[in-house]
Amino acid sequence: MKKHTLRLRDWILCIALGLLIAGVGGFFYFRHYQSEQAIAVNQQTRQRIQNDSKAKVKKEKVLNQYRLFGLTDSDITAAKDLPVTAIGDSVMLGSSAYLKVLFPKMSIDAEVGRQVQAAPAIISQLKSEGKLDDTVVISLGTNGPMTESDINGILDQLGSNRQVFWVTAYAPGKAWIDPVNKLIHSAAKSHSNLHVIDWYYLAGGNDDWFANDGVHPNDAGRVHYYTLIAKDVMQTLKK
Repeated sequence: MKKHTLRLRDWILCIALGLLIAGVGGFFYFRHYQSEQAIAVNQQTRQRIQNDSKAKVKKEKVLNQYRLFGLTDSDITAAKDLPVTAIGDSVMLGSSAYLKVLFPKMSIDAEVGRQVQAAPAIISQLKSEGKLDDTVVISLGTNGPMTESDINGILDQLGSNRQVFWVTAYAPGKAWIDPVNKLIHSAAKSHSNLHVIDWYYLAGGNDDWFANDGVHPNDAGRVHYYTLIAKDVMQTLKK
């Protein structure tokens, strides 16, 4: 009986140890899965994005691009006085100088490799400093998965009185992209103040809009990204 008890105990210990190893392995796999796209941003691309974010753009030329893609002069005038908080990853960072031309009162917090899970801390800080505007644009989801709890937590944190615009993610071949975008669309159905800016839909099939990584817009693609954001924000706020 004693020998049988020892064997049973050994089996239980082996099972517990196996579950522990699987849990730890799963955690590190998930962290790798989360950060895979961020790691894939090589130094050359990273430097180009940083340079683009600080580019000295020709204001009138950029405004004409906004007009060409559907914004009216009244939209452009209204955008000048619209305070906007924008939170994003490297895709947004690369277009930040161009967004600021139309939205000079836009505050942009964007960073290469940023995950969705970084947003709550950023929002908390902006709230505590009184810098969280009534119009919020989020461009996150490119760099890894998110859960329903992640997106609902962010929306609850922002509150129902703010108009929130979430840009869908585009990164061909990344397993999390479809689930992330489905969550964004689903959340918009249950949160009347959440509006989807469907970059994924617009970008699909336009390989010539992107750098070699297929994720970050090049000069040809960038104009489509920032004018899409501007058009959707201004047209929605006019309603």
